[in-house]
Amino acid sequence: MNTQDLLRTIKNRRNTKSFTEEDVKKSDIELILESAIWAPNHRNTEPWRFVVLDKNSPLKKDISSSMIKLQELSSKSTLTEDQKKNIILSIDKSPCFIFVFTTLGENPEMTEENYGAVCCAIQNMQLLATTLGLGVGWSTGKISKINNLNKLLEVDETLRIVGVLSIGYPNSNIEKSREEFSSLTKWL
Repeated sequence: MNTQDLLRTIKNRRNTKSFTEEDVKKSDIELILESAIWAPNHRNTEPWRFVVLDKNSPLKKDISSSMIKLQELSSKSTLTEDQKKNIILSIDKSPCFIFVFTTLGENPEMTEENYGAVCCAIQNMQLLATTLGLGVGWSTGKISKINNLNKLLEVDETLRIVGVLSIGYPNSNIEKSREEFSSLTKWL
């Protein structure tokens, strides 16, 4: 890959919210996970941990139920049947979820370094997925705030969630623009 191909991949990466129903190959998910573990990490702590739920995972029902409970708790009201169906449908329609966790460090500085390394790992995952024609939605919203998420996914209670990645073939790839780096950069 040349420099321009890499820059094009970076520019084409999107936070994808809507996917086709096409299954994602396990081999593609494995490549995405492999790209993650090559992210830079201070002290070589390798702080990333992953839980993959494919399209047919029975845990999706538990995730949907937990999302409904969380939504009702936060709104202090019972959701309508339509609202519940929308939550179930949004979880069910995602071809693949990867729950990404970080380990805690021996001190706050190491914990912050680990968190930063896991964010770099997620960027690697997004970029590799883009080269495979896949889209990734990185959520730090309600799905990552489910009560007892660690227990539900059977991961160590000391792990901290960094985000939940929805992965699949995007329905569309909207063009985006960014402010020129020159207006955001100070040269000394």
